[in-house]
Amino acid sequence: MNFLLPQPKEIRTINLSLSNRCNAKCIWCPTSRGTKHNYDMPPELAYKIIDEISSPDFPYEVDGINVSENGEPFYNKNAIDILRHIKKKIPTSKVLCLSNFGLLGRKVTEIICKEKLLTSVGVNFDGHDEESYHNVKKIPFKSVLKNFLYFIEMREKYYPDLHVGINVMPAVEYSQTVKEFFGANPDQVDDLSKLKYSNRDLVEETLRKHLPDDIVVRASKPGLWAERKHILAGRKGHFQRKDLVCPMFERVEHEIYVAPNGDWYACCLDDNNDAVFGNLNDQSIVEINQSTRRRKFINDLKNKRFESAGYPCNTVEACQIISMTRN
Repeated sequence: MNFLLPQPKEIRTINLSLSNRCNAKCIWCPTSRGTKHNYDMPPELAYKIIDEISSPDFPYEVDGINVSENGEPFYNKNAIDILRHIKKKIPTSKVLCLSNFGLLGRKVTEIICKEKLLTSVGVNFDGHDEESYHNVKKIPFKSVLKNFLYFIEMREKYYPDLHVGINVMPAVEYSQTVKEFFGANPDQVDDLSKLKYSNRDLVEETLRKHLPDDIVVRASKPGLWAERKHILAGRKGHFQRKDLVCPMFERVEHEIYVAPNGDWYACCLDDNNDAVFGNLNDQSIVEINQSTRRRKFINDLKNKRFESAGYPCNTVEACQIISMTRN
């Protein structure tokens, strides 16, 4: 039956979970995330993957490495050494990182900026003050803001070409979206009336006086990633399954997602690594990419056979991004 399956696509991006632990507990992040393998990626595994993609024999042209897949990368005490290895072995690759800045202290900030170890850094400021920010992330606003502003200071001093992006998804907007679609509160919100209102404009007003003009503050669209329990409970919201496609399909085809234990799993919306194709401790990227298991999975997604693809893809409703009029 293998001849009926599609040929594997070229791998373009590597997503490494240097840690699937996180100091924040965002209301739009599944509470199950990381509970299966809650630890940090050993440096030996990261080096093996980096060495493979930097080899002259590697058949794909990787142009991006994300080191913050589904976790806070700076929980990993070897994060800086891994970043240095990437720069040494693949100096032309874009290196991307998303951090909440709760653990990004001055020493690490200075090393990143002085040695130019990252190409792009993203951060979510999901509220404009202590209460509205805490409603989303459950970590202190003041310390995060302090760490972020020092990072901006070091960026301007040592590495002004480093791209920094700021995204905003406030608690009220997220919660109202979930309530509108499912008729129920988000998993992590008991009472919407207790959430303090915030929006992108208020966040930018708080930050703008500290930011260079090239840093843009963007409003995010709510996703339903954290709300799979509603789908499993039979709430389909406003969705019609026949109209849905996998919104991650192209990324699933062209990217790899590696858990700290080496498992190559489906995508960033597979929060607890349930759809696994192989393990990179004892297999190569090329070997897993060409495997029947991965090719069948991609074929199922392409043809909207979500039940055959299995969990979490059989709750594809929760993989959607929702666009609502902001009011």
